Amino acid sequence: MRKYLVYAFSAAFFLLALGLFIQGQPQDREKRVYTLIKPHIPYKLEKKMAGLFIRNTKTDEKIEPKNSEVYNVLDGLEKDWGTTHLSLAGDTLNITDDNNHTVDTITLQNEKERNYIHTFFGL
Repeated sequence: MRKYLVYAFSAAFFLLALGLFIQGQPQDREKRVYTLIKPHIPYKLEKKMAGLFIRNTKTDEKIEPKNSEVYNVLDGLEKDWGTTHLSLAGDTLNITDDNNHTVDTITLQNEKERNYIHTFFGL
């Protein structure tokens, strides 16, 4: 009976660790669109001695979440930025600055890219 108990606890801890690992991963991104948007996003992930932190390049503010939450916090900041600085008009994605002037436009090429903009940024 003890033999099975050890296996059961091992399996439970493995599944718990796997679940936490998956939860800490960043959300999937559409590679082409994200690489075109990324230079305009003011949040950069930087390394420090004890892990990672997020720097706002406009205000030079440092955000230091727990290491297990850093990617989820970065996703949240990027989504908030996207709701105020991105607008979708048909197949054209407009990127605006803080003064609401268009900085760049991206033409979405397929349905997968449009779905990414809808699901990640909520546009």
